[in-house]
Formats: sequence, structure tokens, C-alpha cells
Amino acid sequence: MNEGLQLAVRDNDKPIDPKVCVPLVGKSHEALQHEMNQLKRTTVDIFEWRVDHFENISDVNMVVRIAEEIQRETKRPLLFTRRSEAEGGQRIPIDEAQVVKLYEALITSGYVHGVDIELRQAEKDIFHLSKQANQQGIDVVLSYHNFTETPSEQVLEEKLNAAVERGADVAKVAVMPQSLADVLTLFRVTEKMSRNIPIPLISMAMGENGMVSRLAGGVFGSALTFASGIQTSAPGQLPVADVEQVLRILNRNM
Repeated sequence: MNEGLQLAVRDNDKPIDPKVCVPLVGKSHEALQHEMNQLKRTTVDIFEWRVDHFENISDVNMVVRIAEEIQRETKRPLLFTRRSEAEGGQRIPIDEAQVVKLYEALITSGYVHGVDIELRQAEKDIFHLSKQANQQGIDVVLSYHNFTETPSEQVLEEKLNAAVERGADVAKVAVMPQSLADVLTLFRVTEKMSRNIPIPLISMAMGENGMVSRLAGGVFGSALTFASGIQTSAPGQLPVADVEQVLRILNRNM
């Protein structure tokens, strides 16, 4: 049975030692192999395959074969993600029904440890895919991304609670701060909700203003941070070596 992503839930006032995830964003099989070869010797905890970057996303069999290769070559848990264009992803040549079929195939394959599904997805699709994933021991990350602004604390709390209500194993929010005050908004929500919800929480602020959230998010209760390998998948991602160095310093002194 798959053991999922194994992210931590906050224990009272203790900070979380967040896992580090690096996205794979190669457009071709060869580009993905190059990314894997460059990164598989690192100490990265999790790899995310951002399949919306992959030019052959419509070839379900090829996607399944490559997922198996990624897991075999990296020997790390794999998070499978199609980020929609509406939430910062790439335009893809398949419709939402085909996206659901693609997720079904990856869940059934057993080659992934987690799947990222956006909260904007139709509820029937969320429940359908979550049921399949739960049967396989695969974590469902229900996510919300805002590349324009940082919503109010109330809105962000509603998004995280909605993820819990819809059966998420992990809840995720990512926002675009217009100021450092917006980053503090994210930290306040993270600190509060990491105590109040029964599942791991991932939060981050993107862009230059939000870089600190990728380094210190665990202090406030975020269980995972994303770092860049060869290419970034979101604005503000820092190189994996830099992120790991800062996390070592924080963990040693807290």
C-alpha cells in the first residue's frame, strides 16, 4: 500500500521541519530525464511532476510510463500535478474530462504518492478522484492559488476549511503578496489554521515579497516548501541548495 507524502501535522507550539519539494517541468521526455539526472543525487524529499508543462500530456500511456520512471530513478515520493491555466499553469490540449481520466490512470498505476487537485475543480470530480486515491493510499492535496493578490484572512481560512470538508489529506494555499504586510497575513493564517485543522497544511507567498515564506513557513506550520531545480515553476522559488541550507540553520537553532 502506498504511504502517501508523509507530511507532518503541527504539534502544539512546535515548528514543523518542512519537507522540500522540487518541481519537474520538462516539456519533453528527454528534458525530464535531464532534470532527474541533475537532481536525483540531491537530498530533496519529494518531486512534483508539473504535467501541464509536458508536451505529450494527451498520451496517457506515456505519462504513466514516465511517472514510473521518475519514481524508479529518483527513489523519492512523487506528487502529480496538473496546474490549470486559471491558477498559473500552462495551456494544455485536453479538456477537463480528459484531465480526470489522466488522474485516474496515474492513481491506478500506483506510481504517484500524491495528487494535487484544485479546489475550483468540480466537486463530483474531487470526490471521485479522492475516493480512488484513498483506496490506493495516495494523498490528495486540495489547493488554491491566487497569482493576483493575497485575499483576506477570512477567505484563506475558508479555502483551507473547504479543503478539509471535501476530504483532503493535505490543504494548500498559495498567494501573491503586494507587500510584506500580505506575507504577514499568510503567516497569521498558517499559524492559526495549522493548529485548527486535522491535516497537514502547505502555504506560501509567491514573488520577491514572498520569498521568506518559502524559508520560514515551517516556523508557522507549513509542512512543505517548494524549491527550484533546473527551472522554476512559480515566481519566487529559490534554488534547492539555498532552501536546504536555510532550513538546516533554522532547525538547528529552534
